[in-house]
This record gives sequence, C-alpha cells and structure tokens, in this order.
Amino acid sequence: MTSRIDFLTQPEVKEFIRENVNADPNKLILNPPASFRANIKEIASQILSRQKAKGKLESWASNFDIIMPPPLSIEQASSDTTSQYKRNLIGGKHLVDLTGGMGIDCFSLSESFERTSYVERDPDLCEVFRHNSKVHKRKIDLINSTAEDYLKHHSLDTQNVIAYIDPARRDQSKKRVFRIADCSPNLTELMPALSKKTSQVLVKYSPLLDVSSLIKSIDHIKELHVVSVKNDCKELLLLIDFSFKGESQIKCINLETDQQAFSFSMKEEHSASPVYGNYKQFIYEPNSSIMKAGAFNKVAEIFNVSKLANNTHLYTSNEIIESFPGRIYQVIDTVNKKSIKAYAKDGKINVITRNYPLNPQELKKKWKLKDGGRYYLLAFSDQNNKAQMIIANRFDQ
Repeated sequence: MTSRIDFLTQPEVKEFIRENVNADPNKLILNPPASFRANIKEIASQILSRQKAKGKLESWASNFDIIMPPPLSIEQASSDTTSQYKRNLIGGKHLVDLTGGMGIDCFSLSESFERTSYVERDPDLCEVFRHNSKVHKRKIDLINSTAEDYLKHHSLDTQNVIAYIDPARRDQSKKRVFRIADCSPNLTELMPALSKKTSQVLVKYSPLLDVSSLIKSIDHIKELHVVSVKNDCKELLLLIDFSFKGESQIKCINLETDQQAFSFSMKEEHSASPVYGNYKQFIYEPNSSIMKAGAFNKVAEIFNVSKLANNTHLYTSNEIIESFPGRIYQVIDTVNKKSIKAYAKDGKINVITRNYPLNPQELKKKWKLKDGGRYYLLAFSDQNNKAQMIIANRFDQ
C-alpha cells in the first residue's frame, strides 16, 4: 500500500499540484481526473495549503518537493516575517523544539544553532518532517516523543540548551483559547522540568492570551514580545531565562512598518500618570501590539501626548509627534449633516469607534454610511463621558 508521503512525492502528483496550484480545490474535488480520484482530497488539501501560504510562507509555497501542512496549520503557523524575528531572539549550541509539529519554526530557528532536536508525539508528523528535512537539506535530530517524556528521559547540557515551545489547543477544537491551562503542553506544569534541562525557553502563544496574566503566572520571564505584522497582532513570545529574577520587559513590535519598538514594564505602566485633555489638532491611535500589551498610560507619558479619557485609548496633541508608534489622524471637522455630505462621497467614509455608545456597524447604519474613501469618522467619549464625533485625515499614510 502506497503511503501518503510516497503518493505526494510521485512526479506526476507533484506536477499536477504545480499545474493546478491556483485552481479552486472544491471544484477539483467535485470533478477530479480519473487517475487521482481516490486521493483528490489529499491533493486538494495540498493545493489549498499552498494558496494560504502564498505571501506568508513563500519559501514553502513555491517549493513543490515539500509536503505542506494542513490548511488550518498554515493559518496558525508563523510567517516568514515572524519566523525571522524569532530567529533573531535566540541562538547558541543546542535548540530543542519540544512541539515540533510541521517544523516551520524548527527549520527557521535551527539556522541560529549548532545542533537542533525536533520532538513530536505524532508519528505521522515525524515522517513528514523527516521528508521535509531532506528537502531543506537540514540535519536535525528527530525524536518521536511527548515534551514531558523527552525532558524526563534525556540528559541535556543545561547551560547550552534552549527550548522552543508552541503550545496547541488542548482539545484541538476551533474554539478560542484564553488560558495557559487550555494549551498542551501546559507551561506551568512543565516549568520545573524545563528549569533542570534548559537555560532559556522561547514560548509562542496566541495573542488571545492576556499579557498581564502570563507575567503573573510564569516566573523568570525576561522579555515578553507582542508581535504584530502591519498592525495585525500575530503572536506573544515569552523569553524565559532561569537566571533572571528582575522585572519583565514587555516589547511591542510592529513588523513591516517603520515604527520603532516600544518597551515598558508593568510596574512602569502602573506608575505612569497620563495627562487628560480634549482633542486637539492631531489624534493618535497606538498600534495593535501596544493596545494588546495594555501600555495605555506609559505611551502617553513617553510621547508627551494627552489621553482623551481613562477608557478612551486615543491620544492628542497640537504639534505632530511623527515618531508615535501607531496611526496618526489630523482633525478636519466636527460631524454634522453638512460635513458628512462633504467628506463622505457616495456615503463612503472609514468609521472608527473607541469607548463610544455605538459600534462602527451601528453608527454606519444610523448615518447611512459605508466603509471607504479617504476620510475617517472618529467617534469616542471624552474625559467628561460626553460622546464626540470628528472627521479626520490619516496623517501617516
């Protein structure tokens, strides 16, 4: 019986995938060629994965010798951009990837280490990784084991080992995960074994987890990186150093932009005292990493801008602060029927609400608006809890 790997690596199968890489996978399933009818769902899955990887994992999408991860795994996987960022965070003698999976991060991180060990509990994933390792021409130790058993039964040179962990949903469902305990392996349970076998650990979590809760729950976090790409928050990275006992630094990163990293600690955030004031000529909206990290007070203090209200995370100044890490709007007008008609051509305007009684959809329905155009309608509550609406331009575009 032909194995999955043997089937997908047949020259005629690879050529069919190459020729149909832009085709609709559903149409292929409904009308498959006779020679591939029995395996068309497997082929369609490979094609869909390559389509999802395009622009995100270009090095994988364009290599037809590689066996692709399932489409859902591609959606959840690191991109080339975030993998490069992680690669710059750690390096050394021995990397142990304790949650190997399809190996996307393992292959990338291995470039920064003299030796790499891939640990994966699923034997089928191990076989796919073995094949892809040959394609990548990368010599990586492969161990079919759980993270827990590997740490229990392998002797490691503690000072020279850095572990990487990408916990998965414990029940493998599509529901959102908000707690460490919902992920496998459970990092809090694994910490004692990790401290005896490794010097540092890099952990990747979904951005749905709470930053402050992570810092409270896990000891020895030297740095917590909140990583966005083009203002879309992608992942939380915990750099754990077992020799570190100080205040965790939170680093807010917005990749593929010219915005500088913004760093702070929870202690600094709690002690910061922002100035509150009415909106002025310029309004600032912090990038998604800063918003996720909760640096609502510190960002106002660092960039010397006024906060519109305690729960309105927008900031303002009369003089432009071009280095502000986020979007910058220039106020043009207040909102009324006349200004809406003037700036919302064909009823199109970009609507943003912050701490406002109506959400964007409700506000658009009320004013009979739709998204689009060059102008922005900003709706928010001021420090007196009074609803405000203004029209603005994007200054930073």
